[in-house]
Amino acid sequence: MFSTFSTLGQAMRWVFWYCCDFMVNLGNRTHTSYYEANTWVLLLLLPGLVALLIGVRVAQWFQLRRQSRR
Repeated sequence: MFSTFSTLGQAMRWVFWYCCDFMVNLGNRTHTSYYEANTWVLLLLLPGLVALLIGVRVAQWFQLRRQSRR
């Protein structure tokens, strides 16, 4: 039981480290700060991606609905 939690904890730490390192590198490469890179990704990019995916799903729903009426 403890080995599962230990492995899960290690995986979570690795994912957190990877995300932080990615954001720092993104800020460095775009000549902005870590906080600005976080703002762009977390407040603009991810909600935009979610809105796009919802739009695709709604379009698929309309297409399936139109095909089922034939």
